[in-house]
Amino acid sequence: MSGDTATAPRRSTLRRAYSFISHQPRIRKAVMTTPGLRQLAWRFVAGEDLAAGVAVVRALNADGILASLNFVGTHVHDREETLAATDAAIEALQRINDEQLAANLSVKPTQLGLDIDEDFCLLQLRRVVERAHILGLFVRIDMEEFVYVEPTLRMFEELRAAFGPDTVGIVIQSYLRDRASDLERVLDGGSSVRLTKGGYWEPDVAFRDKADIDRCFDRDLELLLTRGRLPAIATHDEKFVNRTRELATQLGLARTDFEFQMLYGVRPDLQEQLASEGYRVRCYVPYGGQWFPYFLGCVRRIPGGAVRRLRGRTR
Repeated sequence: MSGDTATAPRRSTLRRAYSFISHQPRIRKAVMTTPGLRQLAWRFVAGEDLAAGVAVVRALNADGILASLNFVGTHVHDREETLAATDAAIEALQRINDEQLAANLSVKPTQLGLDIDEDFCLLQLRRVVERAHILGLFVRIDMEEFVYVEPTLRMFEELRAAFGPDTVGIVIQSYLRDRASDLERVLDGGSSVRLTKGGYWEPDVAFRDKADIDRCFDRDLELLLTRGRLPAIATHDEKFVNRTRELATQLGLARTDFEFQMLYGVRPDLQEQLASEGYRVRCYVPYGGQWFPYFLGCVRRIPGGAVRRLRGRTR
């Protein structure tokens, strides 16, 4: 049995455990009120307000790294909270513009009302994307669980038609079993795409084995680099960082014709190395009070050796 296959059950168990923990109010409260754990969280989250996010973006820009700001939060069911999240996204765009930051914005549809009503969500997304269009900025619509894929694509395509692919982009997850045509679908419209392996525990609709996921990601990677508008490759996997570099060279792409995207606090060494070599690197910078589930998601993406080093630095 290969190493990848042997470790698949372990990864599945960890995914389920992180998902369970993220939905336990008592555990959440303990983490959010324990100084040491909060300090660990700030390695992956800029802070609880926009000022903290902006400060991190400035520091990244000084190191030659681009940023994507995100006001953390998902699955909002209250209309007033959704409106507040929309206002927060617009405020972030205004700060990016006013301070001339090398950054764009990422938003999650379920934070902007998709669990309430698709038309309501589209209205909020339109408010955000319209402001970005006025300011000459860019918004990336994140992709969430499988049930949201098709409505998210519908809303994205409507906004792309209204504001253009230089204003709004989308995320495609390679690990989904029956959505292999989604990448070609959005590329046919000239879309800007962030390609990810996928980050949700959905065994019925997504591949679970690493070899299968890698095969799908490699397939999509080649297509995106061949046909994409400033392709964005979101991975911390050095195998695919190197694969991206090889493919780009074969296709005659310059190091600024595509970009690597990584999470704040995850493989900062690799981000800095790539930036120093002249590649475009963009760091996903979350901020806001709803940081706990996001923090857990980041922790499970870190290789075991890196986690041990991280624990050593926090002692």
